[in-house]
Amino acid sequence: MTLTTLVRRSILACALIFGIAGIAQAASGDIENAYRQLVQTLQQSRNSSTDTTTREQITQTAKNFQDAMQRDGGARPELTADAHNIIASLSDGTFNAAASVNALRRDARGSVIESGKWIPSMPGSPIANPIGTHLNQQSEGDCVGISVVKAFSNTQRGAAILHHAVTQNSDGSYNVSLPGDPSSVYRLNPGELDQFGRGDPGAAAVVGAMFKYFHKDPKQGALPTNKVMELLAGHAGEHDRLADSHSTPGQITAYLLQHADGVGSRYAMVFGGKPARNGDWSQGDGHAFAIVRIDIANMTLTYTNPWNEATTRTIAINDLARQAAGTSADFETVTFH
Repeated sequence: MTLTTLVRRSILACALIFGIAGIAQAASGDIENAYRQLVQTLQQSRNSSTDTTTREQITQTAKNFQDAMQRDGGARPELTADAHNIIASLSDGTFNAAASVNALRRDARGSVIESGKWIPSMPGSPIANPIGTHLNQQSEGDCVGISVVKAFSNTQRGAAILHHAVTQNSDGSYNVSLPGDPSSVYRLNPGELDQFGRGDPGAAAVVGAMFKYFHKDPKQGALPTNKVMELLAGHAGEHDRLADSHSTPGQITAYLLQHADGVGSRYAMVFGGKPARNGDWSQGDGHAFAIVRIDIANMTLTYTNPWNEATTRTIAINDLARQAAGTSADFETVTFH
């Protein structure tokens, strides 16, 4: 066994021991299963009296759904309100199972839940070149979409998703099908692509489709990272998140080292921060970066800033963990099946 291997194993073991609590917190609550369990519990209650046992069961499943959404990163205010209303209605006597199910299903449609199987079938021609490797940010709100696309393009499964998600028409327009919204096809015209990024029109079309799905304007704010990752992954992967505000430097280090070997293969990873004037990551929030490599031997993390995706940047993992701990900039991951 070489000295490098010994050092690598020692660092990894120490980090995992020190950060085990953070890793447990990072595990996804499986939001879709929690949602389905709540709907099923509500449907079953329609055929029986709402006695104390039934009310307690519904309340618990609604709280489980709330917890799953919180662990996933929030950004689902309508569904959060639905779960709250269910619990409140059980207390004030206004509970209606059918109305609760209808509200949940209505709001799930815009929240990347119950997406169904993705079998893209679109007119136009496939894009020959790789998608998402060199898309550069143009609008304030593009950073999340571009960084997620970049992180996906860094993996074989993610690159395949991007390849099948977009086609080009003879008039220069693009068609996009998103795995988390398999029943829709979004059409992006050439004149509207630059607002979603420049340098890679196919990738810009994918980011544009994300904005259309969420009914947002890239000039007025960013997309929710957790939901964007789930929208692009569909059933091909599972999303999880490490909340920096609840994590120590050791827990952040452990999370990164745990995923090191799979970056570029099984894991698509992004993280938040504040860009310095030169584009490097700095402590703060409001901007998204894509992780392209984690080097355990040298304890460094290589990443890209959507300002210029062709340029890679490197930061020491210990420095990153120390500065990120206690902030609202999170690490988010899709693990491909």
